[in-house]
Amino acid sequence: MGPDREDDLLFQMLASLEVVHAIVGIVPSNVAITFLQTFGRCMVVAGAIDGTPTGQRSPGLPLALFCWSLTECVRYSYYVAHLLLDSVPALLVWLRYTIFIPLYPCGFLGELLCGYWAQSYFAETGKWSLGLPNRFNFTFSFYYFVWIMMVGYLPMFPQMYLHMFSQRRKVLGRGSASKASKSN
Repeated sequence: MGPDREDDLLFQMLASLEVVHAIVGIVPSNVAITFLQTFGRCMVVAGAIDGTPTGQRSPGLPLALFCWSLTECVRYSYYVAHLLLDSVPALLVWLRYTIFIPLYPCGFLGELLCGYWAQSYFAETGKWSLGLPNRFNFTFSFYYFVWIMMVGYLPMFPQMYLHMFSQRRKVLGRGSASKASKSN
């Protein structure tokens, strides 16, 4: 792993601080939703992409990276404008609460494809797994863990996606986008 990949992994893992920010109230975010989104992305980056050569070749990787990047550019532009300006421009508010509509499902699909492409590597190599016998008398299969994560993520997607729509309704459904952006 070269220094650039180590930096990418470090910064993605630092994104876990978003959960801490939600817990302590620095940002008014739902802790459970923030945890699921952050944990899912960290699993994809650390497990599927950084942990395997097969995840890096997944057709889902460019899709996930595009969706993540575009979403974060809009999101952080919104945050900066919210901090620096008296009112956030209406177009930026609209983008912040609308761009997820196509990007969230596409990013989710990209993440699932990365996990799917990575799972074969874990099955073949046993990487990050622990078989019996061992001194702990415990077994763990990262291959099955990846499958459990992917299948478990499926029923969570509608809940997280609908949560984003409820956030959108709160901000854009109350009239002036600039007034709503200051209250959020």
